[in-house]
Amino acid sequence: MTGLKGSDLQQKITSGQKVFGTWVSATDPSFARMFSQLGFDFILIDMEHSALNPETLQTLLLMFSDTPTCPIVRVPWHEPHWSKWALDAGAEGILFPNVTSAEIAQQLASQCKYPPEGERGFFPRTASNFLLELPEYMHEINQRIQVWMQIEHIKAVENIEPILNTPGLNAVLVGPADLSFSLGIGNQYTHPTFDRTLQLILSKAQQAGIPAACHLYEISEEALVKCKEVQIFSFGFDFLFAQMGAKLSLDKVKQIVSG
Repeated sequence: MTGLKGSDLQQKITSGQKVFGTWVSATDPSFARMFSQLGFDFILIDMEHSALNPETLQTLLLMFSDTPTCPIVRVPWHEPHWSKWALDAGAEGILFPNVTSAEIAQQLASQCKYPPEGERGFFPRTASNFLLELPEYMHEINQRIQVWMQIEHIKAVENIEPILNTPGLNAVLVGPADLSFSLGIGNQYTHPTFDRTLQLILSKAQQAGIPAACHLYEISEEALVKCKEVQIFSFGFDFLFAQMGAKLSLDKVKQIVSG
């Protein structure tokens, strides 16, 4: 139902293009529909830090029909029912939070692949348009579904090389907030220790041939310079864009009215 956009996104990444995405966490499906038509290559739907449940997730994923944007769901945790629900509802990729070892990474990647490559259970109900488009959905399914993992803890940094060697892994995304806290420098993104750790992750990913993604907490030249080798960019949140737009309009109206 959402379209086979995992292949399109993977083709862009494989060809060396830089790709751009943002986050949606609102339960109102209007946000997913609006943002999926703005030109983002992918949208990360956040189930880890939001009120989204499987029912609202399915509704959000239906909003991606006939749009060019690839929906990737960040599941709340590592239990296999989360990725199963998301994929069966139409997600074209899964972002797993807080992956800290190669053993965990291999188990998570397996959740997204049908046998014999993995252990995903079969019944892509909504994803296949209620089985009406099952052959199209199943075509190259194990190669198409995106498997992304977050590097956001010092334990993950210590195990970065074996994590990056996980079969089926498509990309890693640096989680700057949790990573900074695990380093003892919470939210200090200009701290030398954070810079060194970030560059180590990016360097190891490049050596392993795995695309790395950074989330930009601020859109600035300084932040972009730190991530100059990054191929996948995420920035902003749906609620922040709404706040920023409302505040900008309010300030402008006040300025004009006040003369």
